[in-house]
Amino acid sequence: MMQAIILTCEVLTPMFLGGADAREPELRAPSIKGVLRFWWRALHGFDPLLKAKEGSIFGSAGELGQKSRVTLRIEGEDLIPYITKEPFPRHTYQVKGHELNILEYLAYGTYIYNRVQRRNEFYRAYIKPGYSFNLIVKTVNEVDLLEFFLALQYFCWFGSLGAKARNGFGSFKVKNVKGHLPAGEKIDLTSLPGASSLAGFKQYTEIPEFSAFSQGARLFRTRQDHSTWDACLAELGHAYRHARLSLEPPHSYKRRQYIGAPLIVNQKQQSRLARRAKPYFLRVHEWQGRYTGYILYLPSRYCTGLAGEIPGNLNLGKEDAVFSIACQEMNKALGRYLEVIN
Repeated sequence: MMQAIILTCEVLTPMFLGGADAREPELRAPSIKGVLRFWWRALHGFDPLLKAKEGSIFGSAGELGQKSRVTLRIEGEDLIPYITKEPFPRHTYQVKGHELNILEYLAYGTYIYNRVQRRNEFYRAYIKPGYSFNLIVKTVNEVDLLEFFLALQYFCWFGSLGAKARNGFGSFKVKNVKGHLPAGEKIDLTSLPGASSLAGFKQYTEIPEFSAFSQGARLFRTRQDHSTWDACLAELGHAYRHARLSLEPPHSYKRRQYIGAPLIVNQKQQSRLARRAKPYFLRVHEWQGRYTGYILYLPSRYCTGLAGEIPGNLNLGKEDAVFSIACQEMNKALGRYLEVIN
């Protein structure tokens, strides 16, 4: 017998999504399922049976491929009124006498993609805050639902949807939960993350091969809550930017390149890797009309999983060590601007 739950969600920060028409965003179930798969892997990074279990829940390809035992469907209100190219609210900082918007800094390369165009034509369309949708999750049996629930919980705590999701865009809140779940777990889906969200991973003392929960995970929170999403995300953005810049003197990029690649300065790549997602996840939450921001750090090795994209002259052990040191210093700096939860 199929088990089902329905999550009623509301978009909190601008959500950049693709669609059949590249100019118009579209919220699709496969996109959410892919993100849920990421968080499931992050929760099971040290499980020797990870691949087999992942395939049994989410499906796998190949001769021995399996069909997913979890199905997702989205039902939403009319999306068209929520698609916009409106400029972001301004939260400025100074660079060489120029005022820049920290929200545009966080959305760099996605929100503004062609400054040659006139008016607002160079702004990419996005789903603006306030849009609501239902995420309907169905599983074959109760065992699958409970196994899948934990990934759903951490997705609702730390995950976002669309481009620049790790920079806080595409954040959402769960307003209501219906269906086949105990009352306590329904409450968990609508709650805010805390120290307990990392407590169960303290026994994993090694560095995982990919971004995963372990003893080294860290969680930070804004020192105050805010009346608007943009003020909250701006505080996160300023904290992240200041922490990143504090890693080394101006015009030096030996450590900053490890926080995210590529690192492009004056149209030149300053990073060893052409692509490497940062290990930090910015997230905005809303509770009783106030907005609180979080930054989650998930440790990992530096080059694992990038086969074919790693220059042959890199010493992987050395790169892992330097990456770890850069992240530790970044975490210390974040602690100067944000509240350390764990």
